[in-house]
Amino acid sequence: MSPARRCDRGGPPARLARLVIFAILAAAIHSPVPAHAQLLALKPALDRLNGGAVWGGAGFRSTRAPGGVRDERPIWRGGFGIFYGPFGGRPDTSVWFSRTFTDSMDTTLCDPSQTPARTVHRRVKDSRTLSSESKLPGQGGKVTFLIGYQQSSFYRLDTPPLPATIPMSGAFVAAMLGPYRFAPQWKRLEWYGAAGGTIVQLHEIAGKLDTLAFRVTTERTLAPEFLLFLSYAVVPGYRVLVAGSYQYVRFGSVAFSSVEPSRLIPGAVVATLPRELELQAWHLTVGLSFTAGSLLPGK
Repeated sequence: MSPARRCDRGGPPARLARLVIFAILAAAIHSPVPAHAQLLALKPALDRLNGGAVWGGAGFRSTRAPGGVRDERPIWRGGFGIFYGPFGGRPDTSVWFSRTFTDSMDTTLCDPSQTPARTVHRRVKDSRTLSSESKLPGQGGKVTFLIGYQQSSFYRLDTPPLPATIPMSGAFVAAMLGPYRFAPQWKRLEWYGAAGGTIVQLHEIAGKLDTLAFRVTTERTLAPEFLLFLSYAVVPGYRVLVAGSYQYVRFGSVAFSSVEPSRLIPGAVVATLPRELELQAWHLTVGLSFTAGSLLPGK
């Protein structure tokens, strides 16, 4: 019996095919054309990116909590974001002015060689056009979007039987109107007015009611916030931000569930649980902002 023949998968055709595939992949990876094309496609969006910021702050409840519970401890939070804009500006406007002047001259000629003498009238017109151009300077945009994220583990809704502190975090978006010079002699100090909010949700927050362990889940909601920013340029490209803000948090749909699947929350207990969660607070925020030019070359 002749020995079994083994299939050689590493023969010259297979090795050549693998080399060709590897060469194509390497050329595609190292080729600058796709990356350059992607950058060109993103350039209109990156042109609007003018900087970013990191911040931290503390907040305090502005109204008394339900049930007479009062917690004066601060609500610490932190965040980061980018400044996208400005929008709303207009470019320079060219204004053309043109005026045409027309003048005419009448001449009467007499030909005495003819009998009777012939009179000839001749009119000559002269038109001149005067043109001028002026330019109205444009105005820069005053609306900038702040897009970022906020995180806090110290929100205090003070609603029994919820825990004393509740973590809340989410995407933060604000529209900033400005900057405006605070005073003519203080060229480094500017202010912004802003309105925005954080998209937040409570998801399976653990709590305890007597001997019953439960979880709390709410719908996703927008916590609106109104801010007043002060900006001071410490060095070129970097500014210190100080903001005072008012925030309103409200969860209109609250769901309680028992941690033990076999144990249900009694109906009498459910009737005593809050139907909504609310918090109104003032926040003081301090941060550092930087321009895109301080980090990205060519900006």
